[in-house]
Amino acid sequence: MFDILRRWFGATQQQPSALDDFRRLDAVAPLQAAQEKPASSGMQKATSFICREAILDRNERIAGYEFALGQRMRTRMMEVSAVIRRAYDDAVLCNLAPLGVSALLGGRTAFVHLSVESLQHPLLEAFAHTNTVFMLSPRPLAELDLAALRSSLERLSRLGIKVGWSIRQYRPELAAFLRMADYVELDASAFDGIQLKKLIAELRDANPAQRLIASRLQTEDEFRYCFERRLDFFKGPFVSSRENWRPVAGEVNHLPLFQALDMLQSGAEFEAIAECLRTDPVLTYKLLRYINSPGIGLLQRIDEIPQALILLGRDRFFRWLSLLLFDSRKPGYHANVIREQALTRSRFMEMLAGKGLVPENPDPLFLTGLFSLLHEMLGLTMQQVLQQVALPEAAASALRGEEGPLRHALSLAIALESMDEGVTLAAQRCGVEAVEVANMMIEALAWAQQIVSVND
Repeated sequence: MFDILRRWFGATQQQPSALDDFRRLDAVAPLQAAQEKPASSGMQKATSFICREAILDRNERIAGYEFALGQRMRTRMMEVSAVIRRAYDDAVLCNLAPLGVSALLGGRTAFVHLSVESLQHPLLEAFAHTNTVFMLSPRPLAELDLAALRSSLERLSRLGIKVGWSIRQYRPELAAFLRMADYVELDASAFDGIQLKKLIAELRDANPAQRLIASRLQTEDEFRYCFERRLDFFKGPFVSSRENWRPVAGEVNHLPLFQALDMLQSGAEFEAIAECLRTDPVLTYKLLRYINSPGIGLLQRIDEIPQALILLGRDRFFRWLSLLLFDSRKPGYHANVIREQALTRSRFMEMLAGKGLVPENPDPLFLTGLFSLLHEMLGLTMQQVLQQVALPEAAASALRGEEGPLRHALSLAIALESMDEGVTLAAQRCGVEAVEVANMMIEALAWAQQIVSVND
């Protein structure tokens, strides 16, 4: 299923390509943010960048992702005419439909927003019985043909296509449609506690099997409130907020890890490095499990640390040893999100190597992405982390916030995580376009999930 969004902006048909579709759409309804200036000479024109937002389940693990334009872009799409909304939907569906969505996120769910005007789109049949959910936003009642809407939703249900509604304001006249939905997303910022509690109760009474999503949660307190109300999924700024995060007790002893990382960078003998790691059997077990995972792509199994050092070399061994810094015991959503975001950032930045204005050496890019969240995981400052482990100067410089190509690449990776409107500017600084960014983001997510599954 990752092949779908991997080529979200790529050419999936001979005519038109995905990029052509979006350029055509930009021509009739420009999606460039209002405050952004036209691209200067030598800079790319601002295009529509797909971002992702993690969605958590009740086990505080990532259950899926919402893939969408940035928040401002989506708001503008809702304000334009139905013709333009259908044009956007058509551009998305034409690229999604031919690729087969059943493999995109494995056991996770892809949530994609769709306009009610597109419910009769012929390509929707391609999404029958997949783990894609189309989320609809209610339109004013005067703009809806209720009979046609009911007929469309019943047809999709018969086809096995999952549909949900995103609710910012409860409309009693649409209660029957909400009851039919597989998912209902409630914007927690639009309701007070009493309203939200009442609405949840009404939805549960009407359809106990329905899955409820709390969105736009700003703080951990809001998350806990919705968790206690028995909602099923959760998303919003609280997921990526770093305020008041407490480090999770680690199962791996970090002291020998830092020592081994330092020895690798300083040129110590392989036998001395192996001896440092050999004193911690848990660390050795987990490291070998990572190294033998499909993500590294080795042709032969590695059973000993010295063997790994010889076959991988210092740089690749350093990478895989660094992953153990994110190992934790019984992690909550903080650690789960940090770990997956760090892995995704590292892979995404590595894939940027040699693209546009990004340096060709992938190793400093990988390490910059991986270590960019380690201070959050360990409850340290970034300065403290950099004092404990020697990183290549280019990576350390980017992590200190100093301007440069690696810092720009890191800014792009961060912007893609939270529907950040700065993604266009960050991409311009890296010299990459929406096609490349979308492909690499999806492939990086696939790789990160593979590594997480090894750890779990």
